[in-house]
Amino acid sequence: MNNTKLACVALLASAFVLTGFLLVQIDRNTAGDLLSQEAQADQVIAQPQFSLMTARTRQGNESLFVLDNTRGVLMVYKPNFGRQDLEIVKVIPMTDLFRR
Repeated sequence: MNNTKLACVALLASAFVLTGFLLVQIDRNTAGDLLSQEAQADQVIAQPQFSLMTARTRQGNESLFVLDNTRGVLMVYKPNFGRQDLEIVKVIPMTDLFRR
């Protein structure tokens, strides 16, 4: 066997070993997530009348999502740094969300 074939066999073997390690690690992470079954709400403020949550939007900015439980409306706000306030982007009735 010449050096080129030996190098190819060694690279192929190491690729299989690394793939095996990767699959084992992915399986450990997935099994841990499935076993915990806990909801994570670190950035949520929930009250009986409303819930507040911040999240990243497509533009890479943070937006504020307000769920008004009394009126059944989801409101989305984005920051306006120039005026140092929040601008309302969209008001969505919850009936429209669940009707789709």
